[in-house]
Amino acid sequence: MDARTLDWFDTLGRGLLWGAVAVLGLSVIGAIAILTTDTAIGLFEDVQRQGRAILAVGAFGAGLTASGVLAGIGAIVRLEVAERRERPGK
Repeated sequence: MDARTLDWFDTLGRGLLWGAVAVLGLSVIGAIAILTTDTAIGLFEDVQRQGRAILAVGAFGAGLTASGVLAGIGAIVRLEVAERRERPGK
């Protein structure tokens, strides 16, 4: 691969890592937003509060999983780019 292609792949890896940070941050914000909403319907207030907590944990878990996948792919891409730069013959 030529140097320009490696630079593009390195930029892609960095973008994926920063995207992982953004997804994690947004999942925390989303979980907090779900927990702090105050919409209750009469007798079902306790059930709705527990349901919101479960939904917030699910949203955070999904964001954590997605950010882990993005960070993993970004790290793999950056490692491959670093390896290709060390061995220009490949």
